Amino acid sequence: MAFSRTQQWLTAGFGLVLISLIGTALSARNAIWEQANAASFIEELMDRSEALDELLWALSMAESSQQRYFETQQEDALASYYQQIEIIESYRNELLLETLATEAHPAEGSAYHEALSPFSEALADRLESLEQGISPDSPVEQTLTAAEQSDILQQGREDQLKLEDTLQDFLDAGGLEYSFGLSPEREIAVNNALWRISLASGIGALTTGILYLWLMQLIGRQEQQAQALEQENQTLSQSFKSQGKNLKTVTSSLETELSRRQEIETTYKEIEQAKELTDLKLNFFSLASHELRTPLSAILVSAQLLDNPNAQRSEEKRSRNLKRIQSSAKTMTQLLADILLLTRAEAGKLEFSPQRIELPDFCQRLMDEVKFNAQAHQQMLVQHQGSCDIAYLDNKLLRAMLMSLLTNSIKYSPQESEIQLTIIGEEAQVCFQIKDQGIGIPLADQQYLFESFRRGNNVEKTPGTGLGLAVVKKCLDLHGGSIELESQVGLGTTFIINIPWQYPA
Repeated sequence: MAFSRTQQWLTAGFGLVLISLIGTALSARNAIWEQANAASFIEELMDRSEALDELLWALSMAESSQQRYFETQQEDALASYYQQIEIIESYRNELLLETLATEAHPAEGSAYHEALSPFSEALADRLESLEQGISPDSPVEQTLTAAEQSDILQQGREDQLKLEDTLQDFLDAGGLEYSFGLSPEREIAVNNALWRISLASGIGALTTGILYLWLMQLIGRQEQQAQALEQENQTLSQSFKSQGKNLKTVTSSLETELSRRQEIETTYKEIEQAKELTDLKLNFFSLASHELRTPLSAILVSAQLLDNPNAQRSEEKRSRNLKRIQSSAKTMTQLLADILLLTRAEAGKLEFSPQRIELPDFCQRLMDEVKFNAQAHQQMLVQHQGSCDIAYLDNKLLRAMLMSLLTNSIKYSPQESEIQLTIIGEEAQVCFQIKDQGIGIPLADQQYLFESFRRGNNVEKTPGTGLGLAVVKKCLDLHGGSIELESQVGLGTTFIINIPWQYPA
């Protein structure tokens, strides 16, 4: 039977899995035998290494106690010395017994015995050097000269090096010559482990074969189904081609209609925007012409009165007419300045040019100018707080903002009331607070105040254009600042302006 490409790859893959499984089982069997043969040797070698470590540690502690006794003649140092000597003697006796055991089995321990004898002799020499200078009969109050102590310690170091060399030979001989057989219990355990590995390998091979046969049948059925689906797809493809032509025609018609409707919608939006712009311009020019008519009328009437040669005028009336002309001219100038600033801002032509400003001096001069121009009778105060009295801001824009807010405070506040301008200067930020005791702003009107031509419903007949706060918002946006409003009707209003700034590069 011919296999498909998928079945060929599957057969090769399962073959590799079986080979790997059998190879793993054989490797495990060999590893178990090797570990079983080495287990007893490792256990004995570990016991021997622990005993030798304890022996070397006791030698080091005995030498330390000997040296401390030479230096201090203390009894606790001598007691520690004898304690370590007893430990050394016990390990030495164990090694001598092990030597006798190897003599009974020369075939197994000849090399081990040859290495142990020099080690025992070196150990005896080391013990002898440790006992020098300390007499077992009368150990107390023995006095040695510094030279004698130095000689004893030097001899001890030489015996210690000799002991370490013979110990290395002893360990090497023991590691090469020692071999052990398996105990009956260990042999049974090894056989059981081998049987378990063989059983697991057989079950794994059987399971792999069953899985292989099942996958081969499943793949065969899937390939038959794929062939049937391919035939159906060919039939459906031909049907879709014929329907696709009709769909393209319908889609083309829908796209044409959609494009036409989009053009109509775009045209309608442009008409709406043009209508809104036209209404805004009409409203703007209507209000501007109305606001300009009032000061112009006042100027004309005052000028005619001054120009009438037959009129009997006192100096007081003449001065009042002149002030009325000046005030009206200033109103027109401010109105035209606001209109020009808003127009330039809407056109994107309003420039931002920060420069160094001395905040207290700038605000005081501005307050005096506003008070003089408005002929204000309110008490106007300037306060400075914070750690910084300079900032880098746009002089013209800051002047327009503060002048609009101060002018409104004067316009809507009763005479003899108090108006405060507080400056809070900090590094990288400055805050201006303008607080008055005027008529306040209703809550319903506060959200619209910064739009052009918007005024509060409680202004009554107080003249105004509704452009001042719009100018403030445009100037503040160029500075990247923010404005907050706190107001209660009949109690007053506080505007809080926060402006960030930075030193020029």
